Amino acid sequence: MTAVRRLTIILCLAATAASAQTSTPGSRPKKTTTPTTTATDISAFDQAQTGSRPRTEPVTVATDKDVTNPRALRLSLDEAVRTTIQKNLGIDLSRYDFRENGQLLLEAYGPFDPLATAGISRAKASAPVTSQLNSTKSSRTIVDYGLQDFVPWGGTYSLQLNNSQSRSNNAFATLNPDLESSVGIGISQPLLRNFGIDVNTRGITIARNNLGISREVFRSVLINTADTVDKAYLNLIFARQSVEVAKEALFLARDQSRITQIRIDVGASAPLDILQPRVAVATSEENLITAEALVRSSEDRLRQLMNLDIADWDRPILPTDAIAYKPTTVDMDSSVTRALQLRPELREADLNIANQKLTYLFARNQVLPRLDLNVNYGFAGAAGNLFQADPNDPTKRVLVSNTGFGDSLQQIFKTTFPSWTIGINVGIPITNIGARAEAKRAELNVQRTITDKANQQQGIVFDVREAVRNLDTAGQQIGATRTAREAAESNLDAERKRFENGMSTNFTVLQIQADLSNARQRELQALVGYEQAISDYHRAVGDLLDVRNITVQDPETYSVPAIPFQSSRWLNYGPWLRTDQTPAPAATNP
Repeated sequence: MTAVRRLTIILCLAATAASAQTSTPGSRPKKTTTPTTTATDISAFDQAQTGSRPRTEPVTVATDKDVTNPRALRLSLDEAVRTTIQKNLGIDLSRYDFRENGQLLLEAYGPFDPLATAGISRAKASAPVTSQLNSTKSSRTIVDYGLQDFVPWGGTYSLQLNNSQSRSNNAFATLNPDLESSVGIGISQPLLRNFGIDVNTRGITIARNNLGISREVFRSVLINTADTVDKAYLNLIFARQSVEVAKEALFLARDQSRITQIRIDVGASAPLDILQPRVAVATSEENLITAEALVRSSEDRLRQLMNLDIADWDRPILPTDAIAYKPTTVDMDSSVTRALQLRPELREADLNIANQKLTYLFARNQVLPRLDLNVNYGFAGAAGNLFQADPNDPTKRVLVSNTGFGDSLQQIFKTTFPSWTIGINVGIPITNIGARAEAKRAELNVQRTITDKANQQQGIVFDVREAVRNLDTAGQQIGATRTAREAAESNLDAERKRFENGMSTNFTVLQIQADLSNARQRELQALVGYEQAISDYHRAVGDLLDVRNITVQDPETYSVPAIPFQSSRWLNYGPWLRTDQTPAPAATNP
């Protein structure tokens, strides 16, 4: 092929191509294309379907009806605390413990209760004749009166009035009937072992300290119960607001599912894209069910603490107090100092130490030998029909005088016939190993209770410092969670716009929606946690009852007798004991 022919063919092909490009649109061949849907098309379709496809409906649950329930119990935190203090069963049990220790205190005075005695007896006897000097028939009537008591410094005393009448058929009896009376006093006083008011009244002192311990335990129960009610009330607020968060999360999930279905209907999304929103809807429904159940569980917990009547357990509880962040500033050092002054555990520890020191004092006293002083003093009198031998007939007896019990008692009052006895009893243990071992054990118990108090002090310091840190941390978390929630809301708005413009996916939108729900939940939890941290702080310091304006009163008061000469140093064993383990001051009288 020549060069001219090749050039001619190229020119012809070029002319044909130029003719095809400049042809009219009607002469062009038809071409099949895929329609492109924009966000404007979706929005227009959504607006066109408003009449047949409604917007996403608000989410409703059973707890929404509680607001309009006429039997709903609207309750403030102060009302919840006061009702619990009055009706809580655990507090009632503590009241019984206090009353029981009060009765034990009264019982400890029993050994010092004077005992009055009286006795009467009648006896008759018959015997065979063995001698003209003996009687074959006799009778005797005895009437005795007495009073005995145990004195606080360790001694005992007794008063006795004895009266007797004897009759016999003995012809040689000088007095027949024989009327005898006597009165006497007996005193026994330990001088070493068991001497001292503090030793012999240790039961009273320990019982009084135990009553003080019960008082502090009762106060601890009140503080812990008030703290528990605070948290239960706040948990109910958290549960009810968690329902609102869960409702909003379910609404967003359903709305996203609705939008996805619209995109599928207009051909902007594949049918399989609806699966992810359906999973989110089901998950949100599950979370809402759990949140609603938490409301009922929190209500029951508060009902239990308040000890409501069973008939009122079906009444929904609506907290009237709102959660609001009010910054609270506390000083750690002053809080620790105040806690060491107010915490009932330390007062209880002081009373325990006092009891152990008193036990040690008694144990040291029991190491001493026994040295007791015994004194008896009394008077006697006699009366009756006085017979003497007849001077004219020695075998006969004649009545000389006739006297009665009055004459016998007159002799006693005139101290005509006195009598007395004085003596000392001594007892010295050879090895005394048991008493010395007991004293050593009591000393170890004193040291143990002092160490236990130091350990409690460390625990209280740690408790207070941790409560202060938790309070500060909770306050900072509120700001952080609030910022996170606001950012999550803005992020969701932006992502939904991207989704409407086809620049995002269902997975991303649903993930951001879940992040928003979690952010709202964390913010709510931070607000509730801050209020609970405040309650924990006041519990750790020991002034929670003062904050709640609750005055602690003893469940019952007791009137006890006074112990004479209790403050006399020379009648107490402690001042004579050379040791640094002397008893601590006892608790104040109830």
